[in-house]
Amino acid sequence: MGMGIWDAFKYSCLLPGKKAAFQLNRIPMDRTIMYIFLLVFAVSIPRAANLAAGGAPGSLNMIQFVFYFLFVYELLAACTVLAGISLLACCGYVLRKLMKRKLAYRHLWKMSCYTITVPLVLHTIIDEWMTKNGLVSGVVLGGYPLVCLVLMIRHYPAARHHQQPGPV
Repeated sequence: MGMGIWDAFKYSCLLPGKKAAFQLNRIPMDRTIMYIFLLVFAVSIPRAANLAAGGAPGSLNMIQFVFYFLFVYELLAACTVLAGISLLACCGYVLRKLMKRKLAYRHLWKMSCYTITVPLVLHTIIDEWMTKNGLVSGVVLGGYPLVCLVLMIRHYPAARHHQQPGPV
């Protein structure tokens, strides 16, 4: 039986550990994408609660607000997170080349999905309850996943270079 969402969350919080990285790479891509959508939904709940408590945007009644939250806000948030994951994976691809490691883009993309767990949760806490400092949020959302990705890439073996046979 495969790993559940809770196990994926637990291992994501243990990154950049080697065991956690290898366990998460065993999760199928469809579960990884489902995990991302659930994570985005979970970290959006405090924002929805604040919006609902302060009055729904504009003159929306509660049913319209729920529709807005689930189909507009969540869709935009998920697209933003997926774009960020893809950008992080591209950075990882460049780093992989520089570090001469043997990793496919799909592995880097999956690793990027899980490295954003801690930053998204921390950003939610910082943004909702502590401060709305853009620099702190930028470091948490950009710096931590990048450092984590570098440390995870180091777990993988260096690519072997095959020597071309010389002229005979």
